[in-house]
Amino acid sequence: MTRLTLRCSGGFTGPAGAQTRSIDLAQLPSEQAQRLTQLLDASQFFTLPPQLHKATPQSGDFLYDLQAEQDGRLHAVHYHLDAAPAVLRQLTEQLSGYPPD
Repeated sequence: MTRLTLRCSGGFTGPAGAQTRSIDLAQLPSEQAQRLTQLLDASQFFTLPPQLHKATPQSGDFLYDLQAEQDGRLHAVHYHLDAAPAVLRQLTEQLSGYPPD
């Protein structure tokens, strides 16, 4: 079982405009679940540090929190998209396409 929770906050609305997307891969069509699993694995998500911030953050920057639960493992990363590895950015873009909770 893999469950992903993406929270995005920031921009001009700050915490008030935060959106959360909770996705249980078992509930998705197999193609979508497979794509997200591939991105999660390719990003080596469970080995990423808990924070990935850019050197000079701005007050209007978006911040992301991604939590993944897979096979009894739980890991979370708090990051700026600009500071994330390319595959994590792709995963974030894919997850952002799902409707918020």
